[in-house]
Amino acid sequence: MATIRGRAAEDARPRGRAKMKTLPPSGAIVGDSPFLWIMRFDADGAATLVANQDQPRLDVDDGGYVWVHLNVADLRYRDWVAGREQLPPEARALLIDQDGHHRLDADEQALWGVIADYGRDLEREEDVLRPLRVVVTERCIVTARRYAVESTAAIRRAALEGRRLRRPLDLFEALVTQSLVAMDIGLDKLLADFNKIEDRVLDDETHDERRELGALRRQTIRLRRELADGQRVFSRAANSPKISPGTYAALRRLTQRFDAMQQELQAVEERARLLQDEIVSNLTAETNRQLYVLTILGTLLMPPTLVSGIFGMNTKNLFFADNERGTLYAAAICALSAAAAFLALMWIRRDARK
Repeated sequence: MATIRGRAAEDARPRGRAKMKTLPPSGAIVGDSPFLWIMRFDADGAATLVANQDQPRLDVDDGGYVWVHLNVADLRYRDWVAGREQLPPEARALLIDQDGHHRLDADEQALWGVIADYGRDLEREEDVLRPLRVVVTERCIVTARRYAVESTAAIRRAALEGRRLRRPLDLFEALVTQSLVAMDIGLDKLLADFNKIEDRVLDDETHDERRELGALRRQTIRLRRELADGQRVFSRAANSPKISPGTYAALRRLTQRFDAMQQELQAVEERARLLQDEIVSNLTAETNRQLYVLTILGTLLMPPTLVSGIFGMNTKNLFFADNERGTLYAAAICALSAAAAFLALMWIRRDARK
C-alpha cells in the first residue's frame, strides 16, 4: 500500500485490483519495485527515463550519469543499496538509516546527506517538511524518500522537458535550490499574511489579532529552524578539507542562498515582534479607556448612592420624612452631590495637567 501511494505521488498510477492493464500517462513508472524512477543523463545533460528497472547500473561509460530515485517504504531497496560498491560505505549506511535529521558529509569522490524538502500531495497543499536522502558521486546520484517531496518531482519534470543538468552535482544543486524556492514561496505567503494583519492593526478600530499572529509566528519559527539547520550543515560541509573544488563552489553558492533567506526571515521575525507589541499596546490603551470611563461613572454615582442610602434607612427623625416634597429634596441633593463630584474630578485633572 505504501509503495503504491508513493508511486502515485510521483506521477504514476497504481494497477487495478483485478490486474486490468491501462495505458499509463506519459513518463509514468509502471511495475512493482522500490525504484520510483531511473533517469539517464548523457554528456550534454539531456535526460531520458530508463524503462528497465531491474538492478540499475550506477557505472556508465558514455560520459553521462544516472539518477536513481528510491522509495524507502519498500524495504527491498536495502538489498540493492547494500550491493552498490560504487557508493562509499557511509553513503550506503545513510540510505538505509531511518534518521531524518539534517546532515551533510563529503570526501574527494562523493557527497551524501539528508536535506529537508516540502511534502507533495496530489489532493491538497502540504506545508510539511520531509527528509530526502541524497548521495552524489561523479557518475550517479541516488535519492531516497518515504513520503513524496516536491523538489524531486519538479526537477524530474524539468529534466524531461529539456533542462540540461550536465553533472550529478548540478542535479543536487537544482534539488536544494528547488527546496529553497519552495521555502521562499512560503516566506512570501507569510509576508502577505503579516501585511493583512498590519493593515487591520493600523485601522481606527481596535482588533485583537494575537491568535492569528501567534500562528504565523509559529510558522516563522519552524521555518527559521529548518533554515538554520540547513545553513549549519552546508557551511560545515563547505569548510571540509576533503571536498573537491567543484563541490566546494556548489556548497558555497547554496550556503549563500541559505544566508540570504535567513536574513529575510530575521526581518520578518522582527516585524512580527513589532506587530505583537503594537497589538498589545492598542489593547492596553483600549482597556485603559474603558477603565477610565468606568472610574468616572463610579465616581459620579458614588455620592448619590450614599445620599440614597441615608434616606433609605428606616429610622426615626429622618430628614424630610414628614415633608410633602421630601422626595424632590432628596433627588436634588443626589444631583448636587454628583455635580460636586464632577467638579472635583475636573479640578484634580486640571492640577494633574499642570
